[in-house]
Amino acid sequence: MRKVLKEDLAQDDSAKKLCAADAFYWADFNKIKLQDGVFGLKDHEYLLKPMQSLAIMRVMMKGAQLGFSEEEILRTIHGLIFGYYPLGVMYLFPTSDDVLKFGKTRFNPMLERNYEYIAKHVGNTQSADIKQIGKGFLYLTGTRAGQKIEGMKKEAHQLRTWPVDKLVFDECDLMDNDIMQIALERISHSKVKEKVYLSTPTIPDFGIDKLYQNSDQQIWVIKCSKCNRECCLELDFPFCVKFKNGKAYRACKKCGGELDPSDGDWVVRNPKKDIEGYWISQLNSKYIDPGIILDSFENPPNGNLQEVYNSKLAQAYIATENHLSVNDVYASCGTHIIQMKDKGPCGMGIDVQGNTLVIVIGKKIFGGKKKIVWVGEVKDFEDAVEIGIDFNVKQAAVDFQPETRKAREFQKNGRFPVYLCRYRDSLKTGEKVDYDTGVAELARTEVFDMTGMNTKRGVYIFPRRCSQVEEFAKQMSNTAKILEEDLRRGGKIYRYRKLGPDHFRNAMNYFEVAIKSLPEAVDDPAMEMIRRMTQKTEYDPLTWGIS
Repeated sequence: MRKVLKEDLAQDDSAKKLCAADAFYWADFNKIKLQDGVFGLKDHEYLLKPMQSLAIMRVMMKGAQLGFSEEEILRTIHGLIFGYYPLGVMYLFPTSDDVLKFGKTRFNPMLERNYEYIAKHVGNTQSADIKQIGKGFLYLTGTRAGQKIEGMKKEAHQLRTWPVDKLVFDECDLMDNDIMQIALERISHSKVKEKVYLSTPTIPDFGIDKLYQNSDQQIWVIKCSKCNRECCLELDFPFCVKFKNGKAYRACKKCGGELDPSDGDWVVRNPKKDIEGYWISQLNSKYIDPGIILDSFENPPNGNLQEVYNSKLAQAYIATENHLSVNDVYASCGTHIIQMKDKGPCGMGIDVQGNTLVIVIGKKIFGGKKKIVWVGEVKDFEDAVEIGIDFNVKQAAVDFQPETRKAREFQKNGRFPVYLCRYRDSLKTGEKVDYDTGVAELARTEVFDMTGMNTKRGVYIFPRRCSQVEEFAKQMSNTAKILEEDLRRGGKIYRYRKLGPDHFRNAMNYFEVAIKSLPEAVDDPAMEMIRRMTQKTEYDPLTWGIS
């Protein structure tokens, strides 16, 4: 590991050049004051290599409170002061509240404590989200995690306006992927094109976990002074935590010798990749008792094991019940192929994907099952009406946004009743329907829960597996339920996170609205006779609801 003594720098005539060339030298030599003291590597030795890296793309998959955010802030300020980012830097946060918090707790205190080396280089900008540093600008913006791109027009416009040399995605797992894609366009005309992703991981094969898997996958390795084994606490957990005289310590998995995280070094596991990726957890923090981490793992607070994996162990994790897999969908595939028409009565769920409508059509059948007879896409609402006629659709439910005008026209001109649906996080259970306007507000988490559990329990019978059904299965599994901060009410709340295109999952949600009040359709003539004798065939299009 590369180390530099301040005494050496002080005696070196080229100290100024070294400070200008390297963010670590600059922060260390000038004793930059931080929120909790003066900058230094003591107990944070793992920050040196990332801080001196020249890679144009870096990925940090980290536990909470390990200092990576401050390291990246210092790198960014240093680069702006010394002109490495003439077009500026865009620093993205999950929400606008995070931007304000950054200014109050990180940026402003750093200015107050470091006039000579930072504050005097900062221009007198009145805006809280734009800071002039040197000749460049630091743009701070939130991404409104979890909302649709159509609800972020202001932020999207700002992102399109600001050309920059560097992008920093701080806690990228909590950001909206559509906004992140727009932000990437801001470095398209830069000669630097630097990208940095930092986050505690959340869901496997998503966000920072997926980025790290596509990197050189560096791990923090500590050499055991007793048996010379190279140890990685993240890979050895929980066997790397042992006890002596009732006190926990970090131990070599092989011989039990005590390990000192400050004696570690970064080791590349995937040298074929040119993206630098770092993975490190709270196990390497000298400020956190490893015994507490082990106890949290064995006895998760409130049973929330995901929080332990994510924040403490820096590992992606999702409980089985909180995520629908493609194999769950395939397990519910029947023997029937996607049909061209059906006598119904059928319900139709429609999600709007730009200029395309994503549709699920199905019907209730004997035994409480729901048979999906068609999944696919059409170009416009006129096509949706035609396909609805072919499948004897008796009710439809469509995404009310973003094409509100076209959705209204579809509701007015369709050959069957149409409900206009929108999700409401504020609605905890059930649905709220305005029967005069045909608008249905749905409890988002609850309806996602329902379509997920119906799939796992075999309530749905999907068409036989084919390329179309494979895309359907992929989109059905592109959401996961995780515990998040509730910014409006405080505390924690479960929400479904979009992991990729999920239009078919939304169409399934709306399909449940459309089919709720329809009668069973029985294909077998004998079953049809039984149904006629035991059930009414009428249906009331205004009595649907989500149970």
